[in-house]
Amino acid sequence: MQTKSLITIVLFFNILSIYIYSQEDKLTVEPKEIISKYISAIGGEENLRNVKDRTTIMRGTIMDQNITLVIKQKAPNKFRQEIKMAGMDQVLIFDGEKAIMKVADEKMEVPDEQIKQLKIESAMELLLNPDEYGVTFNYEGQENVNDRLCHILKLTTESGVSSKYYFDDETGLKVLEKKTAVTPMGSLDQTIEYSDYKEVSGIKFPHKLKQSFGPQSIEVTVSSIKINTNLSDDIFQISE
Repeated sequence: MQTKSLITIVLFFNILSIYIYSQEDKLTVEPKEIISKYISAIGGEENLRNVKDRTTIMRGTIMDQNITLVIKQKAPNKFRQEIKMAGMDQVLIFDGEKAIMKVADEKMEVPDEQIKQLKIESAMELLLNPDEYGVTFNYEGQENVNDRLCHILKLTTESGVSSKYYFDDETGLKVLEKKTAVTPMGSLDQTIEYSDYKEVSGIKFPHKLKQSFGPQSIEVTVSSIKINTNLSDDIFQISE
């Protein structure tokens, strides 16, 4: 049961997903204004363009067990996630094309749909070139989240994967995300709440997250975010 519970912990790296759209996109004005306000709120386009790699460490508890997540990303779309809980380690590596998951000493197959999702969500250049990945978005109205008025944007990929992002009308920050994630155990609806934004290297990141998926939930606190530490390609290498 521990293994299954551990596997269902869905990727956290998408907490940092931001989309920048060119002025030539034939879209309604309001979504562009929301995205522009968000970009300004977290630090501006220039600072986002300067991010070449990022390492995030998060800690929390789930099922009364301590959990540590270490997420490493490198441009253009390399990704590595390590989860440590109750003496059992889980590692997911994506080299930009292929992916592998390891639980303890056991290798597990990564579904094709999850690989498609990884190609989109791990692409750091997605910040600058969303059209290259077939990303589209639509404005879906307003809703109150924790007594705060939020604007809702629905983002959809060419493969049909979609997410809903909720942006605080006053601050411009993303405060909630709803999506269906693909895992080795099948599709899983998840909700992620973001709060306690703090600046790191000129960019504001949420430092508290609460994620609900199925009957489980987890709260984590970001203990460290490091930008541009020259991560080696070796840590994203998939051995045969």
